[in-house]
Amino acid sequence: MAEYKIRSKNDVQYVEILLTDETVIVEAGLMHYFQGNISMENPMPGAKKMVKAKLSGEKVFRPCYKGTGKLILTPSLKDYFAIHLNDDAFIIDQGAFCAADSGVIVDISVNKAFTGMMSGEGLVQTLVKGTGTVIISVPGPVETIHLENDTLIVDGPFSVGRSQSLDFQTEKISSSIIKSMTSGEGWVNAIRGTGTVFLSPVPNKNILFQEHFDQAFSQFSKSNSVKGKDKSKFKLPGCLVNLLTLAAVLFFVYFLFIYYFSQWYK
Repeated sequence: MAEYKIRSKNDVQYVEILLTDETVIVEAGLMHYFQGNISMENPMPGAKKMVKAKLSGEKVFRPCYKGTGKLILTPSLKDYFAIHLNDDAFIIDQGAFCAADSGVIVDISVNKAFTGMMSGEGLVQTLVKGTGTVIISVPGPVETIHLENDTLIVDGPFSVGRSQSLDFQTEKISSSIIKSMTSGEGWVNAIRGTGTVFLSPVPNKNILFQEHFDQAFSQFSKSNSVKGKDKSKFKLPGCLVNLLTLAAVLFFVYFLFIYYFSQWYK
C-alpha cells in the first residue's frame, strides 16, 4: 500500500503520497502536483454511484493515480487526518473524504431521520470500508477515543469519524424535559457500543480566525443594512401623526354632514 505523510508549512497542511507501483483514489480537484511515472485514470461512475456521491456531499468523479512516484494533495487551511482500515468500516463527515488506497470502498451511510435533522451530521454521511489508509479533511486536531461497551455524549457535530459498529442517535441529555431545558444543553449526540470515535473538538487557528471574521463581517453588514434602512425611511413624529389622523376624521364627518344636510334641504 501507498505511504502517506501529512506535512505542515506556514500553518498550512498538505499530504504527500509515495507510490511504488500502486494505485490511490483521490477526490476530484485535490491533486496539487506529482512527480515520477504516474498516470491518471478517471473512470465513469455508474448512475447508482452518482446518486450516492451527491447524497453524501462528495464529488461524483474520483480520479485514480497509479504508478511509482510522489503525489501531493492540495494544501488546506483545515487539517488532514489518516484513518487506517483493516477490513473494517468507518462513517465520516459529508465531504470529508480526500484520498484512499485502492482497497478502500467509498459508500454512504444513512442516519435515522430524527438523528439526521437534530445531530448536525445530516441524514446521509460517507462510509469508507475495506483495507488501506483513508485521508480525510478535519477542522482541527483529532482526539481518538476507544469505546468498550461504553457511551460517549457529544454536544455538537464535531465527531468527524466513528466505527460503523457503533450506535449513533440524538437524544435529550436528561429524561426530564425541565432538566434538559434548564441545563442549557438540550439535545446531544449519543454514541454507544464498542468501537473507535474520532473527535475534533477544537478547530485550528485558521478555521477559528475564519469563523470570527465571517461573524464580524456578518454583524457589520447587518449594521450597515439597518443604518441604510433608517436613512431611507422618513418617520413623522407621533404627535403629528395623531393630529393628521384627527384632521382626517373631522374632514370625513364634515363631508358626511354637508352631504346629508344638502339632501335634506332638497
